[in-house]
Amino acid sequence: MCTIIQFPIKRMENTNGYKNLVALFEVCDSVKSCNVYLESVENFYENGSITEKEMYTLRRIGRQKRIQLANPIKKPVKAGTPGIYAYNPGMGEQKPEDCQIEAQMSFYGSSHYHLKTALELKGRGITKDSSNYGDRLNRYTVTKLAYEKLQKLYTISYKCCLD
Repeated sequence: MCTIIQFPIKRMENTNGYKNLVALFEVCDSVKSCNVYLESVENFYENGSITEKEMYTLRRIGRQKRIQLANPIKKPVKAGTPGIYAYNPGMGEQKPEDCQIEAQMSFYGSSHYHLKTALELKGRGITKDSSNYGDRLNRYTVTKLAYEKLQKLYTISYKCCLD
């Protein structure tokens, strides 16, 4: 017969240098200071203060933090008064919040706009599209003149593209 011997698993504790650098990356607030901490990671590894696994983990944490600091997420604008709130998703801008109508210029030139809204719109130059997308929003094609009148009455988020 044989017996199974259970050996205790030795868990390796993180070094103090690793713990300190993780904390520094968390409170880091500029790309320049992030670069200094990334250089410190290399120095700590060369001096034997951190292990190779810790070095790779700290590099990943530092590089992700540097990317976050270089490209901060812009908070969306709150729509308060009637008018047009333009945004450009290609530039990382977010759609304004609380807009009653979403607008985009027509594909065939600047004489028409496509609107998406929960509102029922009627009037000269406003044509309701018959397409059903399943999201319970009404879709309209409006002329330039009708669009100018609507912007005085409603908050409109206008999607600008980099075409």
